[in-house]
Amino acid sequence: MAEYVITIPDWNPTPLNKLLGHWAKAARKKKSDARIVWAYAVSAQVPKATGKRSLQVVITLAKRQRACDPDSYFKSLNDALVCCGMLIDDNRQGVELLPVKFERAERKATRIILRDLA
Repeated sequence: MAEYVITIPDWNPTPLNKLLGHWAKAARKKKSDARIVWAYAVSAQVPKATGKRSLQVVITLAKRQRACDPDSYFKSLNDALVCCGMLIDDNRQGVELLPVKFERAERKATRIILRDLA
């Protein structure tokens, strides 16, 4: 079972509550997230998905940064991972979502851990 780790410093996925509202604003945020995830996935040399993968997200919060609901990070991040080919789909046949973990540090960051299941 192969494991791939994508670490993105100074970034957290757009939470769901920031995607609610005008569709064009949400589309811009999701597109920006997809570009960032794609760039770091390429730099980490993560191969495109050929089957189901598990997804674990570790959100590093900066000092005084408040956490959103754990599941609110999945919408934009899952769509970004599908867009750049790191997941075949964000449905139950394409991804197994593991609980989001939170850490604290000086600067915010996101670590995406993908494991091949099939």
